[in-house]
Amino acid sequence: MKSTAFASLLLAMLLLGFSACGDPAPPSISPVLEAENPGGLVDFPVIEDNIQHDTLLIQVTFDLGAGRSLMVASSVEEQFEGLRLYRYTLSKNAVPQIEAISSPGYDSWTLLPTFFEDPLSESGHVILANMGERNSWGQKVIRMDEAFTDLGFLDVALPEHVQESDTTILKLKSAGPYALCTKNGNSMRFSFQCDSLYLYDDLRGNVDLIVPASWVRYEWSPTEGMVLWYKDEARKASPPAI
Repeated sequence: MKSTAFASLLLAMLLLGFSACGDPAPPSISPVLEAENPGGLVDFPVIEDNIQHDTLLIQVTFDLGAGRSLMVASSVEEQFEGLRLYRYTLSKNAVPQIEAISSPGYDSWTLLPTFFEDPLSESGHVILANMGERNSWGQKVIRMDEAFTDLGFLDVALPEHVQESDTTILKLKSAGPYALCTKNGNSMRFSFQCDSLYLYDDLRGNVDLIVPASWVRYEWSPTEGMVLWYKDEARKASPPAI
């Protein structure tokens, strides 16, 4: 009796298994397809300097495509204004034709750009230009279309503990490569794909904070300018002091 019952049970299980394999039930929820480039990051390649300029000291050059280049450069003679971004094309005899020049970086040692598609425009780009010395001060936000236009400042950096000799020190790196630049209605939103951020000012009297990156985002719109959102509370960001 036990062997007969076991055989019947085994047969039922086999039939059920074949039925499931031959006619699988459809999934109850359709898979969500991620966008190819949800954060708008654009990887313009770094190239060798393609011009010789007697008055400019070139830090780095990017190929923007369509015959255009962008360089981070300063005057050979030290000036108060410091580094700028220069977008240019080259004529047939390799003479640079300057199309646009950004506002200066003043005493910043860098204006290293991270590029994004402009989520509010079918053309043009948005640049997060890292500013700082040995540590990042934050990101100058620049729209690049026919010209360079400053949109505001992201008062954040990426914190990292670094071992030097027998001491662990806090280094602040550029948060630009970890940023996402997306559209939110008529606004441009900047959020960050990392665990933690160093927030220089929460605009409520608290400074030099290490916080979860999910607590921080910025939004820019033509009507409101740049606004810091901290813990889902909107806080108007002051114009940058640099």
